[in-house]
Amino acid sequence: MDRSGQSCEASFGETRSYARRVGRVIGSFRHLRAVLVSNVFLLDGGRGDRWLIDCGHWSERFTLLFELRRAGLRPSDLTGVLLTHLHSDHAGNARYLQRVHGVRIHAHRRDAETLARAERARMVRGEGSQIAGLIAEFENYWPARLDVDRALDDGERVAGLEVHWIPGHTDGSVFYRHEGTGALLSGDSLLTALPPLVIRRGFALPYSTFSADLPRAIESVRAFHARGVPYEHLLPGHGPPIVGGAREAALAFLDSTAKVG
Repeated sequence: MDRSGQSCEASFGETRSYARRVGRVIGSFRHLRAVLVSNVFLLDGGRGDRWLIDCGHWSERFTLLFELRRAGLRPSDLTGVLLTHLHSDHAGNARYLQRVHGVRIHAHRRDAETLARAERARMVRGEGSQIAGLIAEFENYWPARLDVDRALDDGERVAGLEVHWIPGHTDGSVFYRHEGTGALLSGDSLLTALPPLVIRRGFALPYSTFSADLPRAIESVRAFHARGVPYEHLLPGHGPPIVGGAREAALAFLDSTAKVG
């Protein structure tokens, strides 16, 4: 691990394949790849069952709308947005979609409470890089704010997804697991690109500067995997999706970081 408590780059192995094109990742999941700041996934179950998992940063609003149009959808066609956590690169368009297009926004109860507050704890650079400190200040000045339509709890099901509470990166960070496809949507609690710039590929745990409680975040990810929850594909908040063999690769990564730690 580096001085920020983050993992070093890990190989995914030749048997792991990335979704390399705009469009379908696995089953009814689509990756809206033109949205660059963070990953946005569309779970398209047909009319009345179309969901975004995260909705990107407000600076990419027109890109998000363009990607929806490419998928043949208007924002009002969406059934809802499921947030993996409250940071503005993932929730930055939630209020717009809610107020302008009537889209219902869902988040874990703990993050829902924070999103509704005018004041919140500030991110501090700490042991992170200078770039991380700049990103943190941007988040401090322009956080996502809204009243969510539905607060989720651990163990609930929504849109065919299981809600798994993974506190630490934020108080209400979650994994969403889709039993039908074996896909795990991991937000920023388990990444396939190295923070803070998330340009280089590699497994990574949450970054210290951006996390409310880094030790808890890491322990939450380890505890989830220790419970033996099955998944086959990983759709992270940053970095390319892994299609096939994702859980085995993640376990190998977690084992390697435990030995380094």
